[in-house]
Amino acid sequence: MVIVWSEVSHIFHERGIGLGINCAFVVFSPFLVYLPQALALFHLVRRKQVDGGNTWTTGMFLLFLWSLAVGIINRQGYSFAAGFVFLGYYGVSLFLHYNYRTREKIEQLLYYIFSLTLISALLGLLEGFGVIDSTPAGWKTFFGLTTLIPNDDNLFRITGTFGNSNLAASWYGAMILVGFHFYEKSQGRKRQLLFCSLLLLIVVLVMTGSRGAFIGLLLGLVVYDLVKGRMFHFILRILILLFGLVVFVGYPEWFPRGDLLSLTIDLRWAIWENCFNMYLKKPLTGWGIMGIYFADDNVYQYLRVLHAHNMIISLAVMLGSVGLLIFVWMEGHLLAQLWELSREKCSLAPLLAAVQAMFWGHGIFDFTAMAPQIGLLFVVFSSFIGTLSGSKVSWPALPGRRKFFSA
Repeated sequence: MVIVWSEVSHIFHERGIGLGINCAFVVFSPFLVYLPQALALFHLVRRKQVDGGNTWTTGMFLLFLWSLAVGIINRQGYSFAAGFVFLGYYGVSLFLHYNYRTREKIEQLLYYIFSLTLISALLGLLEGFGVIDSTPAGWKTFFGLTTLIPNDDNLFRITGTFGNSNLAASWYGAMILVGFHFYEKSQGRKRQLLFCSLLLLIVVLVMTGSRGAFIGLLLGLVVYDLVKGRMFHFILRILILLFGLVVFVGYPEWFPRGDLLSLTIDLRWAIWENCFNMYLKKPLTGWGIMGIYFADDNVYQYLRVLHAHNMIISLAVMLGSVGLLIFVWMEGHLLAQLWELSREKCSLAPLLAAVQAMFWGHGIFDFTAMAPQIGLLFVVFSSFIGTLSGSKVSWPALPGRRKFFSA
């Protein structure tokens, strides 16, 4: 199937149809999202381009190897299998490294994703108004139109095409930043259409009921203005963010699901405490990607969860200090590369920095990047930073081309 789609994609490439279909797979299904990753790996192997790439791709391949090792050490088949997601991320990252090295090509890809997201947002509206009900069905699950894991807290919260309200919020928040980037560059009728599109995305973001995504989005806008050099807007957004946090804590009932704020804080704290204790028991290797969910009741003594609802704690528990250090090394290079792009006045630097800030802001309260669609979006934006900066792997190169394995 991958070979057939590879040929079809090659035929459509010149007109961008193949790119649009692959983007649609990612936006509209938590299951079809794996097909473009397999396709990227197939292209790389066929073109004999399977190598180190840049710092980000190198780190992603190391995370793949380490996640497999952790799965074996913990004798956990699910974690071992889940580790292959990092291989897919490595393939996409390396594919972008070779094929998306200019601002024009990156913006073309982002425009496809943004346009398709508007369709997802319209489906979210239909869901919010009851046209698409939340009754479980196989086709709804396949296209992310209903919650994959039923939860009373998900009542009256839309999922879009992402199978979970918080995941939808994370995606829509990132796309609001993308739309804002295009809005600032546009004029005339296109600017008006982008304004309406942003309003639609803001509405569906509210309908997800995700408070963490709102905080992440506001933080992203703050960073956007900071990198853009607009200090007045930067200070103004900082004040709005701080004021909003004060009002939210003081009057939570004014906000969506504000009546659950105290319960949410207690739940998060209990999860963090349990997961931190898990980390202390296996600080080096961790428990595997699915280790939190499958942990014995004597180890994890609380409600069953897939992750620690915090990016750093989740990585520490799943992949231990080794995996966490690899990820921190990757992110540290991204930060340095963002600084380089900012100094060179790259027009995409504010957007890329803002999306990173949004994911990290939301990552304080959740780990949406663990999901296939959101994880791939995070990887794509991170890859753009590496490809634009042109950074190389920091350690000395071996003679000849640097390769992990021969293609």
